[in-house]
Amino acid sequence: MFAAMKRRLRKFTAAPRGQRFRAHYDRLQQRPHLVRTLLTVGLGLLLLALGLVMLVLPGPGLLVGFAGAALIAGESRWAAELLDRVDLFLTRAWKRCRR
Repeated sequence: MFAAMKRRLRKFTAAPRGQRFRAHYDRLQQRPHLVRTLLTVGLGLLLLALGLVMLVLPGPGLLVGFAGAALIAGESRWAAELLDRVDLFLTRAWKRCRR
């Protein structure tokens, strides 16, 4: 189980920044499955809602919300493109802060 997770993480990080989520989406769409899609989107929406709640309450709201968005991005081309833009924006912002 952990070996498969490591393999998927390596594939994800091997793609260049700004294309990672779209590449992940393309990999998942090669083998579409209705039940997996419904469960993934449902869990992603739940995590997004929990992340929003945790922004006000104590907890890692941004991290949980980002995990939910990443799950949805595996099933939605639009969400994958949006997260790729966010990834590039955050990378540039981090580089500017480090200077």
